Amino acid sequence: MKLRKCRVVGEAPTVLGRVWIHGPGEIRVGHRVVLDGRVAPIELHAMRGGSILLGDDVVIEGGASLEALQSITIGAGARLGTFCKVMDNQHHPLRGNRHERPASVPLVVEAGVTVGSRAILLPGTHVQQGATVAPGTVISRRIPPAVTVGGSPPRVIRREVAG
Repeated sequence: MKLRKCRVVGEAPTVLGRVWIHGPGEIRVGHRVVLDGRVAPIELHAMRGGSILLGDDVVIEGGASLEALQSITIGAGARLGTFCKVMDNQHHPLRGNRHERPASVPLVVEAGVTVGSRAILLPGTHVQQGATVAPGTVISRRIPPAVTVGGSPPRVIRREVAG
Protein backbone atom coordinates (compact mmCIF):
# COMPACT_ATOMS: atom_id res chain seq x y z
CA MET A 1 0.00 0.00 0.00
CA LYS A 2 2.85 2.42 0.81
CA LEU A 3 4.35 1.93 -2.67
CA ARG A 4 1.11 2.56 -4.59
CA LYS A 5 2.50 5.78 -6.15
CA CYS A 6 5.40 3.86 -7.74
CA ARG A 7 5.16 3.13 -11.47
CA VAL A 8 6.61 -0.40 -11.11
CA VAL A 9 7.02 -2.52 -7.96
CA GLY A 10 8.87 -5.83 -8.16
CA GLU A 11 8.11 -8.99 -6.24
CA ALA A 12 8.33 -9.19 -2.43
CA PRO A 13 9.29 -5.64 -1.42
CA THR A 14 9.67 -5.03 2.32
CA VAL A 15 8.54 -1.69 3.70
CA LEU A 16 9.10 -1.04 7.39
CA GLY A 17 8.07 2.21 9.07
CA ARG A 18 7.39 5.36 7.06
CA VAL A 19 8.16 5.92 3.38
CA TRP A 20 7.18 9.22 1.76
CA ILE A 21 6.77 9.24 -2.02
CA HIS A 22 6.40 12.67 -3.63
CA GLY A 23 6.20 14.22 -7.06
CA PRO A 24 4.73 13.33 -10.44
CA GLY A 25 7.94 11.65 -11.69
CA GLU A 26 8.54 7.94 -12.17
CA ILE A 27 9.70 5.59 -9.39
CA ARG A 28 10.56 1.97 -10.19
CA VAL A 29 11.25 -0.52 -7.40
CA GLY A 30 12.96 -3.84 -8.17
CA HIS A 31 12.47 -7.28 -6.63
CA ARG A 32 13.12 -7.85 -2.89
CA VAL A 33 13.85 -4.17 -2.16
CA VAL A 34 13.94 -3.29 1.55
CA LEU A 35 12.89 0.21 2.66
CA ASP A 36 13.49 0.39 6.42
CA GLY A 37 11.97 3.66 7.61
CA ARG A 38 11.65 2.68 11.27
CA VAL A 39 14.36 5.10 12.51
CA ALA A 40 13.12 8.03 10.39
CA PRO A 41 11.01 8.37 7.21
CA ILE A 42 12.57 7.54 3.85
CA GLU A 43 11.82 10.12 1.15
CA LEU A 44 11.64 9.31 -2.57
CA HIS A 45 10.95 12.48 -4.57
CA ALA A 46 10.82 12.38 -8.37
CA MET A 47 9.92 15.69 -10.01
CA ARG A 48 8.08 15.92 -13.34
CA GLY A 49 10.24 14.20 -15.95
CA GLY A 50 12.50 12.71 -13.27
CA SER A 51 13.00 9.06 -12.44
CA ILE A 52 14.28 6.99 -9.54
CA LEU A 53 15.20 3.39 -10.30
CA LEU A 54 15.91 1.00 -7.43
CA GLY A 55 17.41 -2.29 -8.65
CA ASP A 56 16.78 -5.73 -7.20
CA ASP A 57 17.82 -6.43 -3.58
CA VAL A 58 18.49 -2.75 -2.76
CA VAL A 59 18.37 -1.81 0.95
CA ILE A 60 17.61 1.77 2.00
CA GLU A 61 17.78 2.63 5.68
CA GLY A 62 15.79 5.22 7.66
CA GLY A 63 16.12 8.93 7.03
CA ALA A 64 17.55 8.48 3.52
CA SER A 65 16.39 10.98 0.91
CA LEU A 66 16.51 10.56 -2.88
CA GLU A 67 15.56 13.62 -4.98
CA ALA A 68 15.48 13.36 -8.78
CA LEU A 69 14.82 16.09 -11.31
CA GLN A 70 16.29 13.93 -14.08
CA SER A 71 17.63 10.50 -13.09
CA ILE A 72 18.87 8.54 -10.09
CA THR A 73 19.77 4.87 -10.59
CA ILE A 74 20.61 2.59 -7.67
CA GLY A 75 22.05 -0.75 -8.84
CA ALA A 76 21.19 -4.25 -7.65
CA GLY A 77 22.35 -5.14 -4.16
CA ALA A 78 23.32 -1.57 -3.23
CA ARG A 79 22.85 -0.36 0.33
CA LEU A 80 22.15 3.25 1.38
CA GLY A 81 22.78 4.00 5.07
CA THR A 82 20.73 6.05 7.50
CA PHE A 83 20.21 9.73 6.73
CA CYS A 84 22.14 9.65 3.45
CA LYS A 85 21.19 12.21 0.81
CA VAL A 86 21.15 11.45 -2.93
CA MET A 87 20.28 14.23 -5.38
CA ASP A 88 20.81 14.93 -9.08
CA ASN A 89 20.40 18.73 -8.86
CA GLN A 90 21.74 21.46 -6.56
CA HIS A 91 18.40 23.35 -6.87
CA HIS A 92 20.17 26.73 -7.23
CA PRO A 93 23.53 27.89 -8.59
CA LEU A 94 26.31 28.78 -6.18
CA ARG A 95 27.01 32.01 -8.09
CA GLY A 96 24.85 34.38 -10.11
CA ASN A 97 21.07 34.33 -10.14
CA ARG A 98 20.03 32.05 -7.28
CA HIS A 99 16.47 31.90 -8.66
CA GLU A 100 17.52 29.95 -11.77
CA ARG A 101 17.64 26.17 -11.49
CA PRO A 102 20.85 24.62 -12.89
CA ALA A 103 20.75 21.63 -15.23
CA SER A 104 20.42 18.23 -13.60
CA VAL A 105 23.15 15.64 -14.00
CA PRO A 106 22.23 11.93 -13.76
CA LEU A 107 23.48 10.12 -10.67
CA VAL A 108 24.43 6.41 -10.73
CA VAL A 109 25.19 4.02 -7.90
CA GLU A 110 26.19 0.68 -9.43
CA ALA A 111 25.57 -2.85 -8.13
CA GLY A 112 26.98 -3.92 -4.78
CA VAL A 113 27.84 -0.41 -3.56
CA THR A 114 27.58 0.48 0.12
CA VAL A 115 26.93 4.12 1.05
CA GLY A 116 27.52 4.94 4.72
CA SER A 117 25.22 6.88 6.99
CA ARG A 118 24.95 10.63 6.48
CA ALA A 119 26.89 10.47 3.20
CA ILE A 120 25.85 12.93 0.49
CA LEU A 121 25.91 12.05 -3.21
CA LEU A 122 25.76 15.19 -5.37
CA PRO A 123 24.80 15.62 -9.04
CA GLY A 124 27.08 13.77 -11.46
CA THR A 125 28.24 11.20 -8.93
CA HIS A 126 28.96 7.76 -10.37
CA VAL A 127 29.92 5.18 -7.75
CA GLN A 128 31.16 2.10 -9.58
CA GLN A 129 30.50 -1.55 -8.72
CA GLY A 130 31.51 -2.81 -5.30
CA ALA A 131 32.75 0.54 -3.96
CA THR A 132 32.14 1.70 -0.40
CA VAL A 133 31.49 5.30 0.64
CA ALA A 134 32.44 5.97 4.27
CA PRO A 135 29.90 7.60 6.59
CA GLY A 136 29.64 11.39 6.30
CA THR A 137 31.52 11.60 2.99
CA VAL A 138 30.39 14.07 0.30
CA ILE A 139 30.87 12.74 -3.26
CA SER A 140 30.49 14.70 -6.51
CA ARG A 141 32.55 12.68 -9.02
CA ARG A 142 33.25 9.18 -10.36
CA ILE A 143 34.44 6.66 -7.77
CA PRO A 144 36.37 3.65 -9.14
CA PRO A 145 35.18 0.08 -8.54
CA ALA A 146 36.10 -1.96 -5.45
CA VAL A 147 37.54 0.89 -3.35
CA THR A 148 36.59 2.53 -0.08
CA VAL A 149 36.48 6.33 -0.14
CA GLY A 150 36.13 8.73 2.74
CA GLY A 151 37.28 12.01 4.20
CA SER A 152 36.95 15.58 3.13
CA PRO A 153 37.82 15.96 0.32
CA PRO A 154 37.08 12.32 -0.46
CA ARG A 155 40.08 10.10 -1.14
CA VAL A 156 40.68 6.38 -1.57
CA ILE A 157 41.20 4.78 1.84
CA ARG A 158 41.45 1.15 0.72
CA ARG A 159 41.49 -0.89 -2.47
CA GLU A 160 39.88 -4.33 -2.52
CA VAL A 161 42.20 -7.11 -3.66
CA ALA A 162 40.72 -9.79 -5.90
CA GLY A 163 41.34 -13.16 -4.32
